[in-house]
Amino acid sequence: MTTPIRHGALALLVGAAVMMTAAGAARAAGAPPGVADARIASTFVMHGRVTTAVRVHGEHRGQPITRRWTFAGVDCMGSVCPRLTLRRQRSGHRFDSLILSRVGVGSYAGSGRFTSALRCRGRHVANGLVVPYTVRVQVTQVVAIEGIPFAGAVRATYTNRRRIDRTRCPIGPSHDAAGYTGAAAPLPTPPAATFQVAVPPGSDTATFADTSTPGAGAAPIVGRLWTFDDPASGPANAATASPVAHTFAAPGVYQVTLTIIDANGLTASSAQEVVVPGVQASKATVASTALSSPIS
Repeated sequence: MTTPIRHGALALLVGAAVMMTAAGAARAAGAPPGVADARIASTFVMHGRVTTAVRVHGEHRGQPITRRWTFAGVDCMGSVCPRLTLRRQRSGHRFDSLILSRVGVGSYAGSGRFTSALRCRGRHVANGLVVPYTVRVQVTQVVAIEGIPFAGAVRATYTNRRRIDRTRCPIGPSHDAAGYTGAAAPLPTPPAATFQVAVPPGSDTATFADTSTPGAGAAPIVGRLWTFDDPASGPANAATASPVAHTFAAPGVYQVTLTIIDANGLTASSAQEVVVPGVQASKATVASTALSSPIS
């Protein structure tokens, strides 16, 4: 059974994204050089240096560091995302997750904290050190994909102003900071739209299953629109579910199209010819076969 929707539903969604892209570009006109609104929706290889290290074990000022940060936009429209999720690699192949909020054109900031072990009087204290920190990110390069601006490069800072020692062995004031630049690795690409069709013999109903795959960056597919090339079926000529079944109004050959959209606003389409024999054609074939059979 089909799920009726308005035929232009996906087009309206894509159109809204394009309008927001234009709005983001207009806001960017007054931004500092090298800064613009763009979706940050990739893994970035971040190269940087420690800019401050006071009583931080294993760190010194000027130390080079390389990390991987993975961003995903939240509630994005076109080039503007009000929030980002960030999975940030730190030393020891450990990871933190935090939310960044948009604080200006192409700029985001957010705060989090992590804990670390300390030794005190011969004892291992698992979460003896608490490290609150702030991350700031700014877009420095924009690449348009399907008309949507994406960040190709960013610069970022990590700042910890005070580490909190929860043990009875105070280490004294300690803090650290670092600055980074990074490039997307890789930039997002559109998803690939594919689907499977099953038409049982002697049936006027076909079943369709979406087998599409995400593009680079693995942004999930968040919407789909089927059109069955069957206007006589009325509102049932379109659907959004998967799998979905459609009963065609008459036998014939139909050009069925699937259009998908992913979480980055990127789209793809795929079309197949579907041959529908119809119930009446099947009955006629059975009757003809019966008449031509020999009498035993």
